[in-house]
Amino acid sequence: MFIILGLLCATAGYWCLCHISTLEMDQAAMLPFADDRPAARRVEQDTGRPCLPEHLAQQIALKA
Repeated sequence: MFIILGLLCATAGYWCLCHISTLEMDQAAMLPFADDRPAARRVEQDTGRPCLPEHLAQQIALKA
């Protein structure tokens, strides 16, 4: 019973995550830093990825 439940949960998790783009995953990873502007600036400098809310919005606008 637990094996079937585990396989069902793993399959459901995979199905949910396979529809998310890499851009959306990167943006979701940066959200915890978006509230703290100094931390967001440090993350942007260290990773080179947009983290500040206005930069994330700009990246979304460029995609569309």
